[in-house]
Order: sequence, then C-alpha cells, then structure tokens
Amino acid sequence: MITLYLCRHGRTIENEQRMLQGQSPDYGRLSETGKAQAAAMGEKLRGIKADAIITSDLQRCIDTAHIALGDDVELIKEPLLRERDWTTMVGHPIAEGMLQEEKYAESVESMAKRAEALLKKWKKEYDGKTIIAIGHGFIDRVLQGVYYGKNYLEIKPMENSEVREILINVT
Repeated sequence: MITLYLCRHGRTIENEQRMLQGQSPDYGRLSETGKAQAAAMGEKLRGIKADAIITSDLQRCIDTAHIALGDDVELIKEPLLRERDWTTMVGHPIAEGMLQEEKYAESVESMAKRAEALLKKWKKEYDGKTIIAIGHGFIDRVLQGVYYGKNYLEIKPMENSEVREILINVT
C-alpha cells in the first residue's frame, strides 16, 4: 500500500489570465495568490513524514514544493507528471485552445499511458511508503481516473493547491 498525497500546484499568473501553459518552461509563474496557496498547502502537509517528494519537472510545481515544504527538501523531478502538452497553443486563451484541442493538444490516451507508467513505477519503488506528489490539474485528474478505473471526466477537478490523500493498493 502506498499513501499518496496528490497535490496540484499553486495558481499561476497564466491561470488567472485563463491562458494555456502546457509544458512550456516559459509559462507557469506562480502568482501572489499561488504563493499564498502553496504556503497553505504546506500547512495541510505539515506533520506528514514523506518518503519521497515528487514533482512535475515544470517550474510551477517545483516552486510550489519549495514554498510548501522548504527550500532544503529533496525533490524528485518527474517528467511523467507534466501537464498536458498544448504544443503551439501555449500562451493562447484556454477557450481558443479548447476549440482546436484535437489538432494541437496531447491526447487523453497519451496522458493515460503516462499515468499508467507513473503508477507502475510508484508501485514498484514505493510499496509501504508515503509520497507527496505535486502535479497539474489535468494530469492529476487523469492519474486518478486511471487508478480508479474511471474516465477522467468522472473525477472532480482539483483546485490549485488542493491536496488529496489516495491509498494505492500495489497488488
């Protein structure tokens, strides 16, 4: 059994502007609200003895982890935990991107494969352990859908800096 504390990063300037951020390193700067949310996340996680702290390798998750848990914590930066890839739609309004989702966005099937690979990896490496994982809204939702055997649309979207405790059966 793995105890997973699945978290979503703090709000970004681009979240506030309703812009697609995707996997670009040029987008996803935490806003002042996001920094405060990350600090509040730290309060929620206080007292949890994590065996591993895993973040997406995108800066907004790394920044959230450092604000929430301290600059001295060791982070495992995991590319499989990245947000959906929006290719050339990054920086465009979300509404515009959604109209061209099939053309430009990473498929949900591709994201589900990443989520399956991540769960398989965690089950192999972290049985009997506690993990804090800080990711993104869409991949966190897909990950939960894969684990629970549901369509991601059946999973309630996570708010910025939300923490969900999930007990993962490794068998």
